[in-house]
Amino acid sequence: MKSYLLKTVLIFITPLIASFNSKAQTPILDSLKSVAEKAGNDTTKANAYNAIAWNLIEDDPEISIQNGMRGLQLAQKARNKFIEADCYKSIGVAYDYKGDLDSCIFFLNQSLSLYTKLNNTVKQSNVFSDIALAYFARGIYELALKNHFLSLELRKKTGDKLLVGKAYNNIGLVYKGRKDYTKAIQYYNNSLWVKKELNDERGELNTILNIGSLYQNSGQYDSALLYAHQALQLAIRLKITADIAASNANIANALLVSNKSLEAESFVQKAEQQAIESNCKICFYTIYHIYGNIFLQRKNYAKALEYFNKGLSVSESNKRQETMMNFYTNISNTYQQSGQYKLALAYRDSAQKIDSVLLNKENLRQINEMSAVYESAEKEKEIARLNINAQLSADEAEERSKQLNYFIIASILFLGLAALAFRAFQSNKKKKEQLGIQNRIIEKSLSEKEVLMKEIHHRVKNNLQVVSSLLNLQSNYIKDEQAQDAVRDSRNRVQSMALIHQNLYQEENLTGIQIREYIGTLCDSLFSSYNISPNKIKLIKDIQPLMLDVDTVIPLGLIFNELISNSLKYAFQKNGKEGIIKIGVREEKGLLRLFVYDNGSGFPDDFKHTHTQSFGHKMINAFLQKMEGTINMYNEDGAKVDIEIKNYKSKQA
Repeated sequence: MKSYLLKTVLIFITPLIASFNSKAQTPILDSLKSVAEKAGNDTTKANAYNAIAWNLIEDDPEISIQNGMRGLQLAQKARNKFIEADCYKSIGVAYDYKGDLDSCIFFLNQSLSLYTKLNNTVKQSNVFSDIALAYFARGIYELALKNHFLSLELRKKTGDKLLVGKAYNNIGLVYKGRKDYTKAIQYYNNSLWVKKELNDERGELNTILNIGSLYQNSGQYDSALLYAHQALQLAIRLKITADIAASNANIANALLVSNKSLEAESFVQKAEQQAIESNCKICFYTIYHIYGNIFLQRKNYAKALEYFNKGLSVSESNKRQETMMNFYTNISNTYQQSGQYKLALAYRDSAQKIDSVLLNKENLRQINEMSAVYESAEKEKEIARLNINAQLSADEAEERSKQLNYFIIASILFLGLAALAFRAFQSNKKKKEQLGIQNRIIEKSLSEKEVLMKEIHHRVKNNLQVVSSLLNLQSNYIKDEQAQDAVRDSRNRVQSMALIHQNLYQEENLTGIQIREYIGTLCDSLFSSYNISPNKIKLIKDIQPLMLDVDTVIPLGLIFNELISNSLKYAFQKNGKEGIIKIGVREEKGLLRLFVYDNGSGFPDDFKHTHTQSFGHKMINAFLQKMEGTINMYNEDGAKVDIEIKNYKSKQA
């Protein structure tokens, strides 16, 4: 019974909801509209329109945007950058409420840019927080965390502890959304310490409730019970009936999973009475869940079903799919224990259907998150490119202006010369200009081709890095170790190719690679990927300073990636000796010789039977067949691999 209860515990969170009374707002809005229409200067009007926009953000985002735009135009006319930044912020948040993420991020970035130029750190931090909240609302947790941490860093610099506490709380919410409860509790605790220091008891109560709920969800019921009692004491002191009900329900839940049903019943009865008094509708999800399981423990199946069905009805009316799934599971379990297996199966099927829907939603959220992260990176690159182009255009305009001035001065001087001398000079000048133009065209063409080649290699490297980042991001959601290893191997292969293109656009020779530097960087990347310390495994390199063609280096890099990865993963698992890996590349008698040796446990007896069919081994053989190469793998004080290649291309440095 206890294991079942652990799986079906409902998380209870009481949100603090701040709302405005629309009737109370009407006089304020009327007053602001009067100021906007009758004010004598643009600055006052802009402030009034922005205030109207801010007050209408939740109730009518479209009208809010219209007023924000009016305020923005007036602020720009008055050249008031501070109000302009405020208007951009209001418009961005209104677009967030309207559901238009792209417009939201565009206007918030405009606001951020102005606040940065104005050196207003507090406002910058608030905009970063708004951007993070927009991403969080759409399940794009990676970008939400990035912007919340930027906000936190700025708020720490200002020393505003109230804002720092809010930033910690926001970060905790994102980690909770990712179901990373350890980090969520860490940042909730940081927020709690700040609120205690500021004597913010209402904020402290909210955070304590959240921490207790997270401990329940992670199965740490002793800690959950401790925080539930703390929340109850604080809620009683503050006389907040809804939070008293929530705390009593949390205590009852923690006691129930500890098989203390009598104590749990006492607390849930109090919670039910207080929930009715405070009209806390959300409380009844947990209350019905607890009552149902208390009667299920006592084998009173009729009463258990009565409460579980009440909970299901409330969940269905509010379209809360997770709680619906939990109540379907509870009802199925009750029918199973009472011997009504056909009904148990029917309700189990209903629970599984909702589980599939929730799984599909999570998969879609992950896809949207990866797409947004990729698009964000691409937009940042595009912004950087446009900035460079703008600078180049400005430099070109300045150069043209200089040339025009030189021409005017030269023309004035030339007018003073005699006619024949002038004609002779003009003829000579035209010839030189034509020759110069032709030379510049040739030089420009060569330069543009070189820049284009470097840009191509740079973009290929960037695209491979994006693929590597996406694989790394996906690995965060993979629990299976074999799948994680496969993703890491794929990421290392992509990284080995990205290093080649990185070297190409950084060097003068656009088709050749210094093999010694490339292999060294590749080894550093692999040691970092597998968290291998140089003190644990020593790497010895015997590599000639050869310049090889890129068509040769790409397969060589992937071959070394596979062989070195195999040594790092398998050679030293059972070997107690100090690990040594020795690698080499040498050019001898028209052949390119490679080797990878280690002093580990060597190849297993069944290596040829089990490993030659692996993807890595097939890939190496395919490359060697194309390059007319041979491979020899054997054991001699560890595993040794010798490779000879006939078909390869060298380049002059």
